[in-house]
Amino acid sequence: MLDMQERTIMKIHMTRSLVLGLATFAVACTPTRTINEGVADRGPAVAAAPLPSAERMKVAVGRFTNESTYGAGLFTDQSGDRLGKQASDLLTNHLVETQRFIVIERPDLGRLQAEAKLMGLSEDEFQKNLLGVDALIIGSVAELGRETTGSSWFVGRSKQQRARARVVLRMVDPRTAEVFYTQEGTGEATIEATSTLGFGGSAGWDSTLDGKAIDAAIVNMMNNVVATLDARRSSTGNSR
Repeated sequence: MLDMQERTIMKIHMTRSLVLGLATFAVACTPTRTINEGVADRGPAVAAAPLPSAERMKVAVGRFTNESTYGAGLFTDQSGDRLGKQASDLLTNHLVETQRFIVIERPDLGRLQAEAKLMGLSEDEFQKNLLGVDALIIGSVAELGRETTGSSWFVGRSKQQRARARVVLRMVDPRTAEVFYTQEGTGEATIEATSTLGFGGSAGWDSTLDGKAIDAAIVNMMNNVVATLDARRSSTGNSR
């Protein structure tokens, strides 16, 4: 039989082993959540050099509409078509970033007119000060798709959300209403979340993916858009 000292030493070893085992289990089962975001199909950045202001073509971005199956009220509020406005804002931003065009505001012309009125300008003065443009760009979000996939295992699960967009744009000569260029671009954005022990796996749809997919579709067209406008400027002379 074990004497008192041996039993005490054995208890100490068993206690240490139990504590070590519990600590190891706790570390292994610590809830974790990782998120990886990505945007697919982003075209190369526009490499054209900036132009002096006097040589820049005047371009306006007009209406963009949401023609996707998500158009029936989901992305429309009291102020209008949110997805369409998002697409036109993104295109405007990319055009300005090239520093090759004078980009004229058109969708919010009413707000600008109201501001001019507050400044004391009459409607005739406001109209007189407006700049004409050499090209008007209009278009639509033709498609917007959503997909959620996932998998699970013993202590965790993963979930991937994907948004795909197709954007169509047209360039129009405002003097003749001639459509001189049209193109469509596609883009995709994904976000993947991995969780263990059920932590962080119940999040709803990430609505920012819609905008990222639309932006990717527009970026994929920017090199062709810039090249077409540059060719138009060269054939018609500098902006008038």
